[in-house]
Amino acid sequence: MNVIIKMCGNRSLEDLQIATASGADLLGIIFADAWRQIAVEKAAEMLTAFRDTEEPTPPVVGVFVDQEVAEVNSIAENLDLDMVQLHGNEDKEYWASIERPLIIAKRIPSTASETEIRTTLEPVFEYAESKKAMALIEPLVEGQPGGTGASMDFKTAKMITQTYPCILAGGLTPDNIAGIINDVRPWGVDVSSGVETNKKKDPNKIARFIYEARKANL
Repeated sequence: MNVIIKMCGNRSLEDLQIATASGADLLGIIFADAWRQIAVEKAAEMLTAFRDTEEPTPPVVGVFVDQEVAEVNSIAENLDLDMVQLHGNEDKEYWASIERPLIIAKRIPSTASETEIRTTLEPVFEYAESKKAMALIEPLVEGQPGGTGASMDFKTAKMITQTYPCILAGGLTPDNIAGIINDVRPWGVDVSSGVETNKKKDPNKIARFIYEARKANL
């Protein structure tokens, strides 16, 4: 099966259209407090225009960090989001209160032992197996919930993906994605800063990233 490609941090209709045309499987929009955050009103306009087509569009994922459950569910309902991605310290009770399928992200410290990693990830994967949920792993950068462009130790990532099916994020670029997929074998990959130039989505980088990712699965 081809690796699932999630293009995150989309901030315009053009971003969504370029990612779709290039072959992305999932599209992320950030509603958490971050520089890529967009207002709900703008997202509504984007998504209305994006979905105004006879062609099928990829599922859209809303990204949130430690926000009130009612707020997350309201935004997801009003925008008809396909999935919700959680990037904070949300727990099982919180996960169960979200009304859309989930991507649950966990940030892995570079100093974490294998035992610590398993302690962090096992509740996520147990939940994911029993519910409509996916797991995402990325490197921990203190004070940042994600989207930093920092790379995970790929030896650690490989150890994780050999045990758990998950989406890999952090430090992925058109230049390294093929090698990482071939070595780490993640279930999916998530990219944002790696396909940007001057903090804007770069159509050429997006197209090359997806091309290289697909080629790695041949």
